[in-house]
Amino acid sequence: MQTSQLVDHFFRTEYGKAVSHLTSRFGSSHLELAEDSVQEALIKAMQTWPYSQIPDNPTGWILRVARNKMIDQLRRDQKTNNQEVPERVEEMKEDLSLESINDDMVRMMFACCHPTLSQEYQIILTLKILGGLSVREISSSLLKKEETVAKAYTRAKKKFKKEEIKLILPPAHEIEKRLEIVLKIIYLLFNEGYKSAEGESLIRKDLCEDAIRLNSVLLESEICNTPSANALMALMLFHSSRFDARVDQKGNAISLEDQDRSKWDQELIQRGLRFLDAASEEGAMNEYLIQAAISATHCRAANFEETDWKNILSLYDLQLQLTPSPIVELNRAVVLEKVHGPLLGLKEVERLEATQFFEEYYLFYAIKSEMLHKIGNTEEAKAALEIAVELTKNEREKEYLTHKLNTLD
Repeated sequence: MQTSQLVDHFFRTEYGKAVSHLTSRFGSSHLELAEDSVQEALIKAMQTWPYSQIPDNPTGWILRVARNKMIDQLRRDQKTNNQEVPERVEEMKEDLSLESINDDMVRMMFACCHPTLSQEYQIILTLKILGGLSVREISSSLLKKEETVAKAYTRAKKKFKKEEIKLILPPAHEIEKRLEIVLKIIYLLFNEGYKSAEGESLIRKDLCEDAIRLNSVLLESEICNTPSANALMALMLFHSSRFDARVDQKGNAISLEDQDRSKWDQELIQRGLRFLDAASEEGAMNEYLIQAAISATHCRAANFEETDWKNILSLYDLQLQLTPSPIVELNRAVVLEKVHGPLLGLKEVERLEATQFFEEYYLFYAIKSEMLHKIGNTEEAKAALEIAVELTKNEREKEYLTHKLNTLD
């Protein structure tokens, strides 16, 4: 791996860990300084590592450089502005164990989901800090404009600092209140890794692994070991089981219909089924349970043709009752086409198009193109696919859709 790629890899995988670790030790009022220091440490790595041996422990190197930069800056601020340096900063013991960093990330996650922050601020703050996602990736994940997300992130950080939110685990009753939004953020984090909004890779396994690891830490706690948390774990494991079949050797996308199911990881599927059983035991219904059941239906099918689409359609109907949203309606329209044909599916897609909710969502136009092609309307199918290509930010996805466009007849 080239040095620039290695640094990019560490930005993607270690940024959130480093910021959480430093903020937990220096205090929430120094969140922005922690971010700046980690970014500077990564820049220094890019400048120095190509000309020297890469450290045996790159994560520890980045954390130490960032920590020293924070201390230096705090000293300068103390001299010029009479600001206080956090107590015992210089005597702090460096605990870079995986357990310590995991604990820091969980504390940061619950802190970012503090009730004094709006839900929008909670989600954007956590995805940016813990996930290391760009503004563009977050805007794609939330189907919001980049400018809106950028402004919300700036305001969220100011609010976080103003409220002096402590990076400690809240009391049990507060954990219960915040758990729902924490799980939603883990879900969004995994989704971005499962289908990356931008860049050259379709899948970011490191991000998916981070989401699974964070959820695993939650499940170790009795108070967080809920049906929703178990169902989310099942869903992520089912999706992860298909990683090797979703892309070819060059990293290009392979549709579900064309995937080699012998490459699906059966061990992950079986683990997912155990978590799904645990989530179903109490009879509690939640959105992750329904999505996991849909994914399990795909995993159980021997091939694409034998998929129980009627069962999946009924599950989407149930999800619409529980958590109605345009995205669920769009997913249901795809399954509606499988069960009742493209004409009915297209009618539903056109109804959704009239809402203008999906006007910047590339996948909507890819789905519309597929249905138009199936009814023989090739020209309109091409026009819709051209819009999808234009809106796509991920290079691999753009190549995949462009190839479909060039072969559409």
